[in-house]
Amino acid sequence: MTNANDTSERPETALVVGAGSGIGRAVAELFASRGIRTVAADLDPTGPRQLADEHEHVHVVGDEGWDATDPAACDRLLEATVAELGSVDRVVSTVGWTAITRFLDESPDYWRRIIDLNLMSAIYLSAAAGRVMKDNGGGSIVLTSSEAGVAGQSGEAVYSAAKAGVVTLGKALAREWARFGVRVNVVAPGVTQTPLLDSQGGEELLASVVRAIPLRRAGDPAEIAAAIEFMSSPAASYVTGQTLCVGGGLTMSS
Repeated sequence: MTNANDTSERPETALVVGAGSGIGRAVAELFASRGIRTVAADLDPTGPRQLADEHEHVHVVGDEGWDATDPAACDRLLEATVAELGSVDRVVSTVGWTAITRFLDESPDYWRRIIDLNLMSAIYLSAAAGRVMKDNGGGSIVLTSSEAGVAGQSGEAVYSAAKAGVVTLGKALAREWARFGVRVNVVAPGVTQTPLLDSQGGEELLASVVRAIPLRRAGDPAEIAAAIEFMSSPAASYVTGQTLCVGGGLTMSS
């Protein structure tokens, strides 16, 4: 059996899902800059293809985008990643989306979409990655939650609930898979300058929330990517089942 935690005789390999823009793109770029052979995947294949054109160590698999809310597609993506790279040491999911709306104005169809995008995608990707890593002797999975999933956020009730589910999913899988050498951790970004922030109101929204952030600014995707890189790396080999908030101190414990 190959020990996926021992990369001394081969390059490290990674899969980043949601790599088309924002935090996922920053993660894929950071991995590539470290010489990690990285498959970049997204529902829209345009961003990953651009990354592969720009970075020597970034790869794409398949001709179309990858839908993380489809469990069969997640299984195929992991299979294609292993076929392309020969193994997978790190799997990172940065899939997520929401709108800012009042809970009682929302529909059940909207709730289902939010849960599928933010929680079920993490479940499906974790299952696909776990099957591969269990058989290959280990690996590292990092899921992205949100500080809304840690503290709750008005205007994002179901999103907060779904992202809270990601936090406890990570803890449960970390306990269950530790004996297989698979680490599972969660990074919970705060307000970050991404296309999602722009779609939610951009500078107007930022101005309304930044006063509550001790560091008085939004995060940069590269700052979130640095936390994800650490949590997924051998440097964090004794860290599992943890949630790291990266939000300028907004949800710091008293």
